[in-house]
Amino acid sequence: MPVTHWIYPTNEKSNYYLDNPNGNTEVSPQRLLDDIEQNPDKADPWILNTGFRAMQLGDAIWVYAADPYQYICALGQAVDIYPDGDVWYASVIWNLDATRRLMKDPIPRWAFGQIAQRAAIRADQTAVGILDDWLRVRRITLPDLEGEPKPGEDTRLRVLRTIVQRQGQATFRHQLLEAYDRRCAVTGESAEEVLEAAHIDSYMGRHSNRMTNGLILRADLHTLFDLHLIGIDQHGKLVVSSRLDGSSYANLHGSRVAVPRQAALRPSKRSLAAHLKLLV
Repeated sequence: MPVTHWIYPTNEKSNYYLDNPNGNTEVSPQRLLDDIEQNPDKADPWILNTGFRAMQLGDAIWVYAADPYQYICALGQAVDIYPDGDVWYASVIWNLDATRRLMKDPIPRWAFGQIAQRAAIRADQTAVGILDDWLRVRRITLPDLEGEPKPGEDTRLRVLRTIVQRQGQATFRHQLLEAYDRRCAVTGESAEEVLEAAHIDSYMGRHSNRMTNGLILRADLHTLFDLHLIGIDQHGKLVVSSRLDGSSYANLHGSRVAVPRQAALRPSKRSLAAHLKLLV
């Protein structure tokens, strides 16, 4: 199905800007490209001042570099749209091939005509034609992240979108990361790319996103927790199922599980006890 195009103007509220000697903010396309190349598999949170109620998963995000550049310099796709407090964000996975080509052959503002100033805007009919033609001529196909993969499609974006979703609802995960000092409650792992927001009681909707119903766990431990192969006892120690005997996970049995310093943020003992009863 046709992808919806959004033009995102970089400004002082975006992640990528530099200060000019004049005190004005200025986007550096090269800096953006460098960041993308260094972290090609990272979901990048970009602020949405508008459009957050209309933007859909898989929509194309074309980054328009403001003065003095005035051209489109990067392309990504939205894999998550979420609020964090009063601010909305789009998690963007970048298309490195397209972005490299745009750096060599940017799309100038005069070509697509639409003026994007301080907020993401949906491309108008003229701009859509220009952007679609740019993709067609360069044989770049954006995957439909909501549909089935096409034969031969590079599924990297689809896999990364799954990871973003697996990491849990963005606000819930962010709050848990803060409460757990950005470390796995069991192992102390600090690589955030593998840290996930685990629900103690199964997720049943937004009301499940209570701090007392969550833990920060490394991805593999999150899976074991959901499968009831590990649990936490009344003393705050890890219980490992006998089914994991002989594995490296068995060595974690009896480990003390870290909890937030604030008592109000700690996991519910009742929920942990109910979860432990289901240990297999």
